[in-house]
Amino acid sequence: MENKPTGRGGPGRGQGRKPLKEGQESVIVPLRMTADQKEKLARLGGAQWVRDRIDKAKEPEPEEE
Repeated sequence: MENKPTGRGGPGRGQGRKPLKEGQESVIVPLRMTADQKEKLARLGGAQWVRDRIDKAKEPEPEEE
């Protein structure tokens, strides 16, 4: 009998969520907010908007003791 490929099965190459930055693992950060804030966040651009704001923000000065 001849084994003909059926086009089914096998590994799914290239599937799944792509990394945000090559070589950097992403982490999940749970965040509590109101339903209105969640809707506004979606309008502003969601997670990408938050990441952009964090990247642009200046680091706070260290507190002196």
